[in-house]
Amino acid sequence: MSGSAGSRQELRDLLLAFERSETSAEWAVARGTSTNHRAIDAQWREDVALARGRHREAERGRHRNRRAWLTTRRRELVRTRSVQELLHELSTEQGMTWVDMSRMLRVSVPALRKWRKAGGVSPENRDRLAGLVAFLQVLYEAGVRDPAQWITQPLVDGYTVTILDLYSTERAPGFVDLGASDVTPVMLLDRIEPQWRETHKSEYEVVSAEDGLPALRPRG
Repeated sequence: MSGSAGSRQELRDLLLAFERSETSAEWAVARGTSTNHRAIDAQWREDVALARGRHREAERGRHRNRRAWLTTRRRELVRTRSVQELLHELSTEQGMTWVDMSRMLRVSVPALRKWRKAGGVSPENRDRLAGLVAFLQVLYEAGVRDPAQWITQPLVDGYTVTILDLYSTERAPGFVDLGASDVTPVMLLDRIEPQWRETHKSEYEVVSAEDGLPALRPRG
C-alpha cells in the first residue's frame, strides 16, 4: 500500500473508531500496540484529533475550490456573454421558467423580460445573472444531469424546502457539494437553515395512487 493510500485508510479507520466510540484499548489491539494504558489512551486521542483536523481541512479545501470554480466561471461569463445570451441559456438551454429565474435572481418577471428586450442591466444584476448561469453549469459538471429540474425538487421527503427557495451566491458552493454527493441534504440544511424542520414541514405526503402514479394526500 502506498503512503498516500495508507494515510487515507488510517484516516478512515480513525474516523470510524470515533463515530462508533471505539475505546482506546480496542484501538490499541487493532493497531497491535503494546504499552501502558495511559500512553495508549493519549496516543488514541491525539490520532483521532489529528484525523478530525485533516478531515475538516479537506472539507474546507473542497469548499474553497468549488467557490473558486464558481467565481472563475461567473467572471468569464460576465466578460464574454451578453445579458440576452445569459437569459437565453437559462430559459432555452437550461430549461428554467421565468418564474424560477425571478425567484433566484430576486427580480420580477417583467424586469427579466425587459432585460431580454432592452438589455439595460446594472452591473450588480448582470453579475448575479452570470452567477446563476455559472451555478447551473457547474452543477452539471459536478454530476447533476438536469440542474434546472433538480433545484426544484424537495431536498428531504416530507418537507417542502428546495434549492430554489434557499439559493444565494454565498450558498451556491454548498449546493454544488450536494450535487456532487459530498454532503447529504440534512447535513447541508442543518448548516445553512437550522430551522428548516419547523418552517418547511409539508402537510402532505406522496403516495402511490390506484393507477400506480404518485399522488399527494394529507398527512394523517
